[in-house]
Amino acid sequence: MRSVVLLALAACSSAPAATTDFFGPTVEPPRGLMWIQPGMSADEAMRLVPGLHVPDRKGVRDELVLDSSVSDVQLTVRLDGGTVSGIVAIVQGHGARDLLTRAWGPPQIAHDSLGQPEVTWASESTGWKVKLDCLERNCLVEYSPYHVLTSDFFGSHVIPPGELAKLRIGMKLADARTLAPNIIASRTGIPTSVDGVREFVSIDDKLGTVRSIYLNLPPHAEDLIAEAWSEGWKATELGHTVLVWPDPTTGWRATLRDALGYSHDLAYDNFIPASHLLGDQPDSVDGLPQPILGRPVDEVKKAYKDDLLPGKELALSLPPTEWDRNITRIALATSDGKIRKLAFSLPYKPHPEARDTLLDLFKRKWGEPKDLEDSKALLFHEEDPRVEIRDDTEHGAWVVELR
Repeated sequence: MRSVVLLALAACSSAPAATTDFFGPTVEPPRGLMWIQPGMSADEAMRLVPGLHVPDRKGVRDELVLDSSVSDVQLTVRLDGGTVSGIVAIVQGHGARDLLTRAWGPPQIAHDSLGQPEVTWASESTGWKVKLDCLERNCLVEYSPYHVLTSDFFGSHVIPPGELAKLRIGMKLADARTLAPNIIASRTGIPTSVDGVREFVSIDDKLGTVRSIYLNLPPHAEDLIAEAWSEGWKATELGHTVLVWPDPTTGWRATLRDALGYSHDLAYDNFIPASHLLGDQPDSVDGLPQPILGRPVDEVKKAYKDDLLPGKELALSLPPTEWDRNITRIALATSDGKIRKLAFSLPYKPHPEARDTLLDLFKRKWGEPKDLEDSKALLFHEEDPRVEIRDDTEHGAWVVELR
């Protein structure tokens, strides 16, 4: 065994040190690693680069390794939940900057989302970017896909990019993994091919469903989003101002929030416009396509089995409207085994201007209301169904009741 170890060390020490030829004349990963992309499964990566393998000794991170054929560079493909999250060359010593400058020319000196200096090389033609970070003993050469972020990335309509558009908030995890297995497997997000953009999908572990879908974006993204979708609505969220873009044509809503450092998070969620929920017929609610009032409870449960909320009280769950983050809860009151009343709230608190917008929707659907002397509610429709709507100013919502 001793002789085997000595032979291995001798072979390692006999390998030459890296030169500019190792990194090549263009900005891209060496030794075939340019065929690998973040978001790819580990198995797929090993098929594309046959020499890539699991290391003999597990380190702090999950990773694959590739023989560099030089003595001072270690090549690794970092993994997150079995998914490729990055490509890194670890260069011994602090000579990497001089070596890369001779190979690719002077670097760009910029600042990251935390305002820290960042040394990078980027090539739109190869589609790769390199960030150099020299630590105490070694330098990390991190490769990531690269294309300049423009307004075209966001498209003309609000919809998540790529495979994210296949998902839905509240979707069962098993279904989500079938549609986007590599994205779902990642816990720390996946770098996209666009500079400074990472994709995230978070999971509600208790319910086993998709909890959130969002992108982490660089600071200048706000202007590009406005160029693509026009100015967003200002709204308040947990005491902070956010920008919101609801798109009724796609059923997706995007919300731009401040994130770590100078970066932004652009969160996507599904919603149903209040106008689509209500519809324009006075005797029905379009968001509830099957009749409810006056029907036996068992029939309603069967017709809306996928929308029933758990618990003792009978209630249905619909997507939120434009100005709310929570589900639209349709409470059902019963007597004699039949549904006698349904009630739901349409919040406007995050966007106070929506109060009058909703009031106009009620008037278009049911006409001008009457004041009720013994109640703070407004009577919009006296015939079947009777429609009363109350302005809950304390919670910033209109409460709609049909019976």
